[in-house]
Amino acid sequence: MTVSNKTRWIAAVTGCVTAITGFPILSIWSVLVSGCLVLGAAMARRSPRHGRDLIWFGAGVVTLWTIPVGALILRASLDAGKDPRVVAAAAASVLLVVWCDAALVTDAVRMRRTLRAEKATNG
Repeated sequence: MTVSNKTRWIAAVTGCVTAITGFPILSIWSVLVSGCLVLGAAMARRSPRHGRDLIWFGAGVVTLWTIPVGALILRASLDAGKDPRVVAAAAASVLLVVWCDAALVTDAVRMRRTLRAEKATNG
């Protein structure tokens, strides 16, 4: 089963934004991990299974660092005056990661329902 076109676009945009916003904090690791989302989104057309797996891996790792770091940046912005561009970038990254994760879960539920329906009609 393949990842939907909408999910591929969300993953690609999320990968680009998190790579750019995470670079000052995590350096090259941010680009490499976020690159998994972009590469998976590009790869999903030719090799749906490998692209989907790469998107899921990238989303998992990006979620693990973006949400805590973004929350810390947003928390620090409440305590002291921070650059509004940094706060906006952190908020955008967190929102995109949550949106990407929700799209991936929605696709997984859709695929599972499709497989069950096919199994019921064929079995």
